[in-house]
Amino acid sequence: MNKHNFDLEIEKEQNLFFSLCSLEDRQRLNMEIPMSFHDFLRISCILFYMDFNYYETHINELFPELYRQKEHMLMRHDEIMLEYPNYYKDEGVDEKIRNWLTEFCGQIKDKTKQRTCRKKLESHLGKHNDP
Repeated sequence: MNKHNFDLEIEKEQNLFFSLCSLEDRQRLNMEIPMSFHDFLRISCILFYMDFNYYETHINELFPELYRQKEHMLMRHDEIMLEYPNYYKDEGVDEKIRNWLTEFCGQIKDKTKQRTCRKKLESHLGKHNDP
């Protein structure tokens, strides 16, 4: 894919994400307010599960230090998992991800977009994905 098409895909995914996310997350992504590491992880996770791969790559470039922290954390998790296979379960990682995705869908004001989001993420939301 050439750079022009890549940039168009980024713009398309960004516009869609901005139509769904909170004002605060838009401000974080536009660098109008600070982006914490926790916010970066949460937003990256949502983008990943929404299949917004181009925009996820773009925010990794926008926030290189946070991206490096995330990569370091994931490498450390891989090491831990070798010795402690139940690490994610015991630390509640899946539940945290489910909560992030549920909260994301729940804050979408447009009910049609909210239903579409829940449908897209239903396999990751678990049994209780409707308000």
